[in-house]
Amino acid sequence: MSEKPRILIAHESRIARTRVAQLVRDRFDVREAADGDAAWQAMLLDATIRLVLAPPSLPKVDGCELVTRARTSRVQRLRELPVVLIGGEDEPALRERAVGLGATDVIDTEVGATALNARLDVLVRLSTTREALAESRAALESSRNVDPETNLLSASFFDRQVDKLISYSRRNVTDVAVVCICTELSLPPASNPDNDTGQRARLVGRALAEAIRLEDIATCSGENEFCIASQSDGVAGVLRFAARLRKILENADSAGAGVDVWTFIGVACLSEDMRLTAEQLRQISQKRAQQAQASRSRRIVLGAGDGAAGEPQQRADEGTMDVNLALALIRSGRSAEVVPHLPRLVHQLRPLMALVRQQKELAQSNKETVVHGSVQGVPRSIDQRS
Repeated sequence: MSEKPRILIAHESRIARTRVAQLVRDRFDVREAADGDAAWQAMLLDATIRLVLAPPSLPKVDGCELVTRARTSRVQRLRELPVVLIGGEDEPALRERAVGLGATDVIDTEVGATALNARLDVLVRLSTTREALAESRAALESSRNVDPETNLLSASFFDRQVDKLISYSRRNVTDVAVVCICTELSLPPASNPDNDTGQRARLVGRALAEAIRLEDIATCSGENEFCIASQSDGVAGVLRFAARLRKILENADSAGAGVDVWTFIGVACLSEDMRLTAEQLRQISQKRAQQAQASRSRRIVLGAGDGAAGEPQQRADEGTMDVNLALALIRSGRSAEVVPHLPRLVHQLRPLMALVRQQKELAQSNKETVVHGSVQGVPRSIDQRS
């Protein structure tokens, strides 16, 4: 593959394309297109093109339209791709129009090889420099958003990504779950807690990053605390996912040889309240994990676990349970967690039950009307004459 920068020459005349190619072939690798549509397809598909040369008039898609398409494209590479129009006698008017559309430059058709190569070289170098700068910015942004020692996201970037999951879920009526894991480390007797605890926690974070799926995202949300967000297919699936993470962190040397890891887990689901934001979901899951840790509970706290133990009525009044979550808990064998919320759930279902009773009464009324001699209010004598 040529190491020269590639430029695209678009012109309906093969002779004109050959002439320009001969002028620049020593400095550039040349690709040709005979009309504007072919040029546009090349621009879309060939990411190695560093610059486009085209006259204002081209079959199918003219040069000015090429500029417009490039500058309004959703693809950043095309928006920043240098597009140079080859002018002629009407160059002043063409230059004014081209600048308004966003063309990079306008070059006279009679320009010599030296001048043409010099101008194209400057534009290609500027384009290459701009791309390198964008890559550097992206790498810098990535380093700010991802901890290189654990490969976990920063908390702020985590929330932004979860907000995207939530937006998708609201549009497609799916669910998002945030799992919070509080960890406790039991270090070997010979270790130095002041020096080893932070390093051991980073090892746990790295083990967690390796354990989650590609579609999941995770962050270190506090000291020895981690949050993981995932698209959910139901409470039972979330519980299996959380239990798998617990098994990986506790049953392997995730914090190094000889270190025992204990986990306390809380889960928050978008289906509890579709108005929740990413930050609110994370905070709810953190609260539940911290409650599990405070009570030394090995149970994964979900939904009904907001209140302290022994206060079922207070938990029911907090409104953390809706019908969808209740049904999911019942299906997963956790009916006991639904019981404290039955009064609120019954209240939510009253309009539905009233509609069911209304339909039953209507059906019964229609049935009795038929039995007693008429169909939809029509007397039997008329039915018989019919």
